Amino acid sequence: MKTAEIHFLPDEIINKIAAGEVIERPASAVKELIENAIDAGATRIQVTIEEGGKKKIQVSDNGKGMSSADLDICYLRHTTSKLNNADDLFHLRTNGFRGEAVASIAAISKLTITSATDDGESGRLILKGGELVEKQDIQASRGTTFLVEDLFYNTPVRRTFLSSETSESTRIFDVILKTAIAHPEIRFDYKVGGKSVFTGVPGELRSRIAEAIGSKIAKALLPVDYTEAGIHVTGFVSPTTETNGKRNNQYLFIRNRPIESKMVSKAVTQSYEPYGAQCKPVSVLFLDMPDMEFDVNVHPAKREVRFANGNLVFLVVLHAIRETFKQDMEANSPFIDLSDEMSSPAPAASSFAETAAPTSSFAPPLQFAAPVSEPTPPTSFKDPGPKQPYTPSYTPPSFSKSWISPKPVKQQREDDLNQDLFSTPEAGKVISLETEKKAEVKAPPVWNPPAFFQIANTYIAGEDVNGLLIIDQHAAHSRILYEQALETLRNGSALDSQELLFPEHLELSKIEAQVLSSVESQFQQLGFYIEHFGGDTYQIRSIPSALPLSRAIKAVRDFLDSIDGNSEGDMVKVQDIIAKAWAKTNAYQAGDKLKPEEMATLMGQLMTTDEPLKSPYGTPTLMRLTLEELSKKFRH
Repeated sequence: MKTAEIHFLPDEIINKIAAGEVIERPASAVKELIENAIDAGATRIQVTIEEGGKKKIQVSDNGKGMSSADLDICYLRHTTSKLNNADDLFHLRTNGFRGEAVASIAAISKLTITSATDDGESGRLILKGGELVEKQDIQASRGTTFLVEDLFYNTPVRRTFLSSETSESTRIFDVILKTAIAHPEIRFDYKVGGKSVFTGVPGELRSRIAEAIGSKIAKALLPVDYTEAGIHVTGFVSPTTETNGKRNNQYLFIRNRPIESKMVSKAVTQSYEPYGAQCKPVSVLFLDMPDMEFDVNVHPAKREVRFANGNLVFLVVLHAIRETFKQDMEANSPFIDLSDEMSSPAPAASSFAETAAPTSSFAPPLQFAAPVSEPTPPTSFKDPGPKQPYTPSYTPPSFSKSWISPKPVKQQREDDLNQDLFSTPEAGKVISLETEKKAEVKAPPVWNPPAFFQIANTYIAGEDVNGLLIIDQHAAHSRILYEQALETLRNGSALDSQELLFPEHLELSKIEAQVLSSVESQFQQLGFYIEHFGGDTYQIRSIPSALPLSRAIKAVRDFLDSIDGNSEGDMVKVQDIIAKAWAKTNAYQAGDKLKPEEMATLMGQLMTTDEPLKSPYGTPTLMRLTLEELSKKFRH
């Protein structure tokens, strides 16, 4: 008889497997320990880390503490004070409930737990790899302190997959900020390497948002308070005129638990679509609903949530935000009473297919004048070509809108055709009425196309031996500038900069400020000099010589937004991100009118790049209509 191949795993391996599911990185450990502190009734939580949490994580609270008996078993798997039976899983009022967090952390670190209660019971446990090394009787003040050292010391493969110190610190900071927003009544202190990074003072929700995201954004937020179908939505959203272009400034909570939901995020974004497709709003939303309508016991880290009726939740969030906009417009419109026009009932939620994208019962704010674009100067990366300032104009309409545009667009087309495409031998001469009449019976003017010409000031068209080329001018120019910028950065060269007569002030969130400090040298290499002015405010003292001020500010925002959450601290990756952001900001934009020689130079430079067929972001730079394809289009 053969020996059984299936066998029981040792506890050591079981614990490491479980730890890998719950504790993915240092931020996971911080999240679990903070949640335990909140469940213990803490009103003050302090988090201190070193080397991105890999060397040290310390979480201290002033909660109720653990008795000696509880301390003895708190590090064992499936021990919890928060669940008694299976039904409790669907009536949760606590953050933790599985009894796996402390055991998972203990299994992959050197852990010291110190705790004391109001009754005077106190003690300390010292563990290594999940095994008890020593228990000490000590005196301590009420509360609990977890000291996690050498995280993943016994799982070296997992440790190699961790990101840089800066990146891991930023992830931890994100966990702290989300939890701090969910609990404005609790004081939070966060220190990195002995330096205080964030202090959240107990107060109102708007004040906590100001501490976490920025006071300027917080002041502009609109309050949300809406109930439909048993779902209560509260919180704040940015008005349609105030968005910061950062998708990671959307915060969602259920019962004060930070969660992620692509569906709810889509509902938030869709609420703003009538006001601009590129709008990226700020939102801090709290959902409350009956216990049986959601389940957080889906993901080991409890990041995701499952809704019993996701379509309904989508619609309620959509209606809540649009109702907020409606009330804001009613309160601030000096011209008309919108109450009657905007009181149409919300669409029924019987079918998601019918109502997932309900049309707004009110129109977006009128825009009496379109924004005027600034001249786009040449960049200072090598020699990007003869890019010259273009004539400011309105933002061009899409092709679908251009067919129904009023007379000015038609007139512009006629002017362009007359000026750029048609020529006659009599051009420029003064002719009489009789001569003009004779000219009417002559052959129509001959079209002498230039080597390249623009379509809607967005695409460049030209003939080659195989057919017709159509180039996306922004994508093509981005590819050129990206490769030039990358070469400059990797060579260690610094860009020319100009000092501003009046420094420009910039308000940054706590995470943005931390990211800025980590890539300060790269910013200086690009020609930016930015210094802390006080509070959340920073001032830009110098900008690249080739960049106008408005675009320089946008470039800083783009850089921080791109690096935030994406950079692994690898210099090559940071340089790549910065080069992409630089190219995107400084490349020709849709609507830039180019001269024929500029188009020719652009095409010539594009063909010398390493990857001429795609932009730095992977989108196509050009397409070709072959002669064969054109012939098929005109066959009868």
